[in-house]
Amino acid sequence: MILNTNMDKTNLQVIRESFGRVSYSHKTHEKEVEIQSRYATIVKWVNIGLIAITTGSLLGALFAGQTLVVIGAIFSALTLGFSIYQLSFDPENKAIRHKQVANSLWLIREKYVNLMADIINGHLKEDGIAKCRDELLNELDVVYKSAPETSGKAYKMAQQALKIDEELTFSDKELNQLLPTSLHINGSKK
Repeated sequence: MILNTNMDKTNLQVIRESFGRVSYSHKTHEKEVEIQSRYATIVKWVNIGLIAITTGSLLGALFAGQTLVVIGAIFSALTLGFSIYQLSFDPENKAIRHKQVANSLWLIREKYVNLMADIINGHLKEDGIAKCRDELLNELDVVYKSAPETSGKAYKMAQQALKIDEELTFSDKELNQLLPTSLHINGSKK
């Protein structure tokens, strides 16, 4: 591909790097969704198990005696404690919040791709490029300010996905694999 010689190469490189960082953040939040959703499922099944044991032992106590009442009371207390724990940490809500952030980051990532296309095609002047770049930075600032923190585990999963599994990457060659052919840039061998 032949690049527009009048394009702003410095801003293009800055925008490509921002695209890479947004892609990385997006993937980390997606992995956090996986973690929190898995955790929410486990929590639900543990809760169902505790309720079943509590109910079974208390029903059994009606027919079998005092021992099952004690067992039922113990499991009733465990169920209460687990319910309080579940309400305090609410992994389902965390998964929803991370999904919302991931969706917002996806849109911004796509806007970066479109901005790169406009730069390469010469559709924007230098001041227009800077304006679009700054608007995207402001959008990112809003998303990041309201984003819940991701875990070290999600970060490592995203790192695995991006660096080893090559789901998204950052060198020109690797970015070219992600971008439409019309946005390929030959050059850097990072």
